[in-house]
This record gives sequence, C-alpha cells and structure tokens, in this order.
Amino acid sequence: MKYALVITGVLAGLAITAPQLVVLGYFLLIVPGLVLTVAPTVFVYLAVTAAVRRLLPISSPMAATAVALVATLLLGWAVMQPFRLAAITAYRSDDLPDVLPSHAIELDGHVRVDRPNERSEPECDYLCLALLDSPRVQSLTTVTAGRGKPIHMRPSAAYELVSAKNDFTPGIFPSKPGQIVREYPPLVQANRGTKLITASKAVEANWALRLAGQERLREANAVESETADWVIRVDTQTHARTSTLRRITILDSTGRVHFRKSYHKQAVPSRMFYFGFHASMSGSASFHVGRQVMESGERSMKPESALLQAIKFPIPPCEAEALERLRNQAQQALDSPAPTAVQLDLAKRCLGLFFFDTQPRDHALIARIVADQRIDDIETQIKNVFPKSKTPVEMLDPYIDRISMDHTSASLRHWLAERLASFPPGTFSNPSPTYLAIWNSPENYQQAAPLIATLADLGPDRAMPKIDAMLDYAIELPHWRDRRSMMDGIREALVRLGPQASGAAPRIQKLFLHRPSPIMNNAGEADDWRFALARMGVALKDLPVFANQSPKSVERNLRKVAGKMRRYEQDNVIQEEI
Repeated sequence: MKYALVITGVLAGLAITAPQLVVLGYFLLIVPGLVLTVAPTVFVYLAVTAAVRRLLPISSPMAATAVALVATLLLGWAVMQPFRLAAITAYRSDDLPDVLPSHAIELDGHVRVDRPNERSEPECDYLCLALLDSPRVQSLTTVTAGRGKPIHMRPSAAYELVSAKNDFTPGIFPSKPGQIVREYPPLVQANRGTKLITASKAVEANWALRLAGQERLREANAVESETADWVIRVDTQTHARTSTLRRITILDSTGRVHFRKSYHKQAVPSRMFYFGFHASMSGSASFHVGRQVMESGERSMKPESALLQAIKFPIPPCEAEALERLRNQAQQALDSPAPTAVQLDLAKRCLGLFFFDTQPRDHALIARIVADQRIDDIETQIKNVFPKSKTPVEMLDPYIDRISMDHTSASLRHWLAERLASFPPGTFSNPSPTYLAIWNSPENYQQAAPLIATLADLGPDRAMPKIDAMLDYAIELPHWRDRRSMMDGIREALVRLGPQASGAAPRIQKLFLHRPSPIMNNAGEADDWRFALARMGVALKDLPVFANQSPKSVERNLRKVAGKMRRYEQDNVIQEEI
C-alpha cells in the first residue's frame, strides 16, 4: 500500500501540475497518457482507503484493506449524490417540453424579439426583415443584452416597413439580409456550393432595390413585452463545457406559448467520484471532478432557423438577375446629372456586393462609384471589394480622388493610401493634379501618410522639397501617435529615393541622435532609420549609434543593416527582371 501511494502520488502530482504531460503521453504511446489520467483518482481512493483501514478494529491486513476499499467506494458514491441531485433538479427545471404547432404561425401587429444573451447592439438583420415582411406585422422591436448593460437598461431598437410615396430620402439598410440563405433550411438546401454566395448577394440586391423603390425601412416606437402582440424569446446560453441551452419561444399577448423548441445540455456530477481530464484543440488541458452529460433536443437545433421554419413569411427570391438589375440602376444613378439620395445609395449597395469577387468587367463601375463625389460613407463597402495585394491599376485615380474628398474619413484615407503605396515603383511618375494637390493639405497627407512613400516616383527635384516640408510639419506635432504614420511614410520615401536623397542625410542623423528623437520611438524604428540612411548613401561605419550602446550592440545593429541592404538589392534585381 505504501509503495502504491508513493507511486500514484508522484504521478498524480505530475499530472495535475503539468496536464500537458498527459497530452504528450497520449501522443507518444497512449498507455502513459492513460496512466497519468487515472493517477489522481487512484491516489485519492488509495489515500482514503489507507486512512479508513487505520480506523478499523480488524487485525487481518487483507480483511481490513478489503473492508476499507468497499467503504471508500461507498464514500466516493455518497459524496457525489447531493451535488448530483441538485444539478439534475436544476437541469430538469430548465428542461421545458417542446411545443410544435400543426401549421405555420402567422404573426401580426407589433412583434418583440428578446435576445437576453446577445451582447451586440440591436440591429435590423435578416431575421428582423423576415418578421417585418410578414403581411400583417406592423413593427418589430428587438432587444439585446448589450455590452455590459444592466438588465433594466437593455438596449432596444424598433423598425417598420413603410410606404415611400414621394419620399426621396434613403431609409435604414438592414444588416446582412442575405444571411437568411444560410439560416433558412429550405434555402440552404436549394442553394448549395457556389450558388449559396450568389443567392445571398441576390437577396441583398433585391432588398436594396425594394428599399429604394416603394418602401423604406424606418425606425419605429419600441413596444414593451406587456403591450406587444407577439413576444419571441431567443435563448442561447453557454457556460464553457458545463452547459448549453438553445431555445426559441413564441408567445402571444396573453402569454400563451404557441411554439417552443430547445436543445439543452448539462454536465452534472457523476455517480462516482473521479477526476476527469479535458484537452482542447487550442492546447489547453485540465482536470475536473467527474461529470456526466445529460441532454435533450436536437444538437443541430439553431433558434433562428427554427423560428423561420415556425412562422409564415414571404421567402425572399434568390434569382441572380437581381444583381444585374441593381448594377443597371447603379449605373443610371451615376449617369444622372441630378440623382436622388436614394439612387446614389443604390450605387453604394452595389459596391458592397462584390465582396472580394470581382471580374475585370466590374472595375470600370467600381472606379466610377469610388470617384463619385456625390457618394459618401463607402468605407465599409470599399474595404470588402479587393484583396490588399490585388488592387487593380484602374483604381489608381479613383482612390486618389476619394482621398482628396472633404467627406472622406481619416481611417479610409489611410486605408486607400496603403493600397496605393503597394503599387509598383514608377506608378506615380506622371501624377494627376489631384495627386499633387494632396501634398498642399497637411490634413490630407497626415491621414494618408502611407502615400508619402510614392513621392519617390517624382524624382528628387520634385519630391525632396515636399518631403522636407512634411518633415518640418511632422516633428512639430506634440504626440508620437500623430507623427508615427508620417514618419513611416517619409522614411519609406527616402528608402525608395536612395542616394538621390543624400542631401537629407545630415538632418536625419541629427534628428536621430536628438533626445527624445522626434522621428522614432523604439529600437526597431532606430534600425529602420539606419537602413534608410544606408540607402541614402551613408557608410555603415558612419551610421548613428547611441552613446550608451556597447560595442557588441553596435556591431549587431550594423550587421542587421548590412543584411537588410543585401536583401533589398536582391529584391530589386528580381523585380527588374520580372
């Protein structure tokens, strides 16, 4: 017994303090993993057995051990029962029976959707649209838990579909209306593979056309649960590995349940005490008191999908022709000398549907939308059109035009400038007047700082005066966060100019050694500036170093610069060959 306690105790200590060893044991020979997994449980039972045996008035060691082991097993069962029964009682109290009507529910009046476990802000999504599109529904109120809001301050939003008549102002555009194709089972089955993407876009195009036609989605007055004609509750509770509850409930104004469907899973304490082991794909591993999983309902049950199947609503059309209709109307809006705000909004919706799936024939339309001064707030849409490394050259002038527009946000200017800066060297050697005008506005070039690198294409005579002026402006900015992007852009322009920017080297060296330096904020940026100076023609031995640097540190910094210079020159040779 003593040896068994020592061995299992050591193994249990290793397993609990370093559970990754258990995972390693399974990967190696399986058996070591199994041994480490059961070691904590075996040790506890052996320790309790030894303690009980010492208390028994039995002279025979074998008999005393047998009786103590039986008593320990009974104790291992008894200690779990109170916790097990309490957990089972809690599980059964939440385990409500399904209520499945014989026909689809036809909603009417004012509908309220409560999502008490949803942490995002309420919005009009595909589910909201499906409910609002029901012929007799007047308004829909959606309520979520919000982010850290107390229960009495849960955020809500209410919407209604109204007639447009002579209303030429855009309404609210719903969030991802095409998501219904991925959530409503009949549409999922009818649109598999690549058809799924086309169908989703078609639904969004149809809604864009519809909300630009005779209908508008507007905000409405929120209704409380007590005054709503129908209340829909969507529960999605998950607590790590211990419990899951997904439930959809539809109640009328009297509180009568017309529909309820649930999936409920609960981990309750096991019948016998033991230590369970859990390892996740992320690499974490841990021990826990043994559990038994109880569940009811279908594991695949999703509340939103179940709701759509339970109610009567018009199934949205998924024909690809809607995309072409939207495209044509967007082009008409761009061609019109005086389009309405609603028509221009259609062009924005058309831009948002490309979503990294464009063809060369699309580039002209995209360029027109981006370059049109009358269309603002396209940041969300344009960021989902082209991958970063595959921006077509047709976007050169439209992106420049968009940067120069007064209503363009700072974040979009920066994003556009990053894409333009990735174009091949020489792209801006014959610049447009709009491109040159950007450098006359400190606000524009500060926000579009990555574009500064492209000044190298103008040559030193035209570029250096602008770079010097921007450097003067940047070093006067009081906060590093305001200077950082500009310094990155200026440094990249000097790197591209190379020896042609040698005249600026003495000033850069002086700013480098100034304390605190206005052109850098950490050691990595210091290395980048040394490389820039090396590109500008400063010899390695003359590169600036700090007074408190050791000889080894200096030597390491210079080796980094030399290696970076070799790689840069090799990359340039390869690009020239291409």
